[in-house]
Amino acid sequence: MKNIEKGTMPMPNKAKLYVASTAAAGLSLLAVGLFQGAFPNLTRFATYLALALLASTLKLRLPGMTGTMSVSFLFILMGIGDYTFSETIAMGCAAALIQSVWKAQRRPKLVQVVFNMAALAIAIGVAYWGSHFVLAAVHTDSLTVLLALAACLFFLTNTGLVTTVISLVEERPFRKVWQQCHAWAFPYYLVGAAIAGLVVASGRSAGWKPALLVLPMMYLVYLYYRLYLENAARQQLQLAAEGGHVAMAMPSSEAMAAAIRD
Repeated sequence: MKNIEKGTMPMPNKAKLYVASTAAAGLSLLAVGLFQGAFPNLTRFATYLALALLASTLKLRLPGMTGTMSVSFLFILMGIGDYTFSETIAMGCAAALIQSVWKAQRRPKLVQVVFNMAALAIAIGVAYWGSHFVLAAVHTDSLTVLLALAACLFFLTNTGLVTTVISLVEERPFRKVWQQCHAWAFPYYLVGAAIAGLVVASGRSAGWKPALLVLPMMYLVYLYYRLYLENAARQQLQLAAEGGHVAMAMPSSEAMAAAIRD
């Protein structure tokens, strides 16, 4: 789940308009989800909500920028597979809130927190309704297809919304920014979809409590990607020390960090 933290670069008017429209759309979608009030199993929801909030503190610091991503997207995919829309969007947005404020390098402004939550709400809506719509259209109830499609839709929407605001601030091509910042993370989402599928399938056959035993697998994936990113950061520093070109365009990192501010 992508997130952007505070920076110092002034935001162009077109970027401000984009942030405002995204926030309005996302918060409206969140309100719709909460208004539906579909929480059939409060005990299960409260348990997974607590775990999602805990997972949102396991943040991966992205090399060359102050943005982060966490493993809490796993619970969003689980929600798409087996929960109601109300449960899924409430859990996802609560996790986004914690991710924004928990041990942030700089204290985030309200507009940044709102944008992060709104962008995630839109991504959840697209992934939830889009994946279920496709399965209904092709007349299948395959959990594998559902979660694979949901992971793709969620990844593309979430990273697309974040990339757009960075592109507007930096005035750089969208495609270049997306490839530089997010393309590497796609396998991370696919692995998350596989683990979410195991949890949902286990829950359907053995109940939701035994299914929790599968979740530690996600922590192992988190550790792997943390080591991967730490190694990437060391390589960047080594290249910088040698006077070479840094792969992830370090000079533009301040603009990325500053993508959302008032």
